[in-house]
Amino acid sequence: MSYALGMARSPSRRKSPLVALAALGAALVGTLGVVVAAVAGGALTGAELLPDLRQEPPSQVAVKRDAGRPVLVFRSAAANVGQGPLVLNGRRERGQGTMRVTQELRRADGSVVQVPIRARLKYQPGWHDHWHVLGFNRFDLRDPATGARVAVSRKVGFCLGSRYQVVPEVPGTPASPAINHNCGRSLPGLMRMRMGIDVGYADDYAAFVEFQYIDLSGVRPGRYLLAHQGDPDGHLVVGDRSDDTAYALIDLTPPRRAGGLPGVSVVATSVGTPPVAPPS
Repeated sequence: MSYALGMARSPSRRKSPLVALAALGAALVGTLGVVVAAVAGGALTGAELLPDLRQEPPSQVAVKRDAGRPVLVFRSAAANVGQGPLVLNGRRERGQGTMRVTQELRRADGSVVQVPIRARLKYQPGWHDHWHVLGFNRFDLRDPATGARVAVSRKVGFCLGSRYQVVPEVPGTPASPAINHNCGRSLPGLMRMRMGIDVGYADDYAAFVEFQYIDLSGVRPGRYLLAHQGDPDGHLVVGDRSDDTAYALIDLTPPRRAGGLPGVSVVATSVGTPPVAPPS
C-alpha cells in the first residue's frame, strides 16, 4: 500500500523543453548512481544482475472528491523487468524509528553482495499498518509544453511485493514469487524487514487507494501530463533508467454544472518519454 509523508488523506533538431528536462534528470540520476557505488566501498563489480524498475503508464484516471476538494485519482504500477530481483533488507537498532537499507544484488556466478543505499523503511500505522520503503514513487501534473510541474503529490512510500506477473514473460521470471508478503503487518516492533519485487513481477495500487491522488484545487481546465516516477531520488541500484517514468496525456474539462467536478479523459500514454497527442 502507498504512503505519503505529511498528507492528510508527485537529425539535428533543437531539443524541446521536455527532452532537455529528461536529459537533465538522467544526468542527475547517473550522478546518484556513482555516489551509491562509492558508499558501497567499491563492492559493485559490473557482474551484478541488476533489477530494472519500469514504471507503468497511469490508468483508471478519474476525478473524485476528497474532503470537499477535487482530486485526480489513478492506478499506479511498477514492474521489475531486469536481470535480477529488487531486494531491500532493512535493519534498525532499538530506539530508531526508521530502518537503514541495504540492497541485495545477485551476480551471474551465484554470489550475493549487500550494497548500502540511502533508502529508509518506516512503519505506517492506521489503515496501512505495515512497513514501507519511503519515497518509492512520485506523482505530478505537468505542463506538456514546458514540463513545468503544475500540481505535485508528496513522495509516496510502498510495501513492495510481487503482486502479479508481467506479460509478456520476462527471462528469468520464477514460476512463483519469492518476495510477496505483507511487509510486517501489525508488527511495528520489527527490527528487520525484507521486501522487493521478483524478476518479471509488478506491484500495483488501485485508483484512490490512500494517497493515490493529486489535489486539483486551483488547476484550470486544459491539457496536462500526468507523470508517475519510480525511485525519484535515485536511491536504488538499478539498470536501465530510461523507463523509470511513465506518462498519461490528459484533458481536464470544466464541470458540467456549478459545484460539480471537472471531467477528465486520457489522450495518450507512454513510458520513458512524454507522449505526443494523436492527430485529431
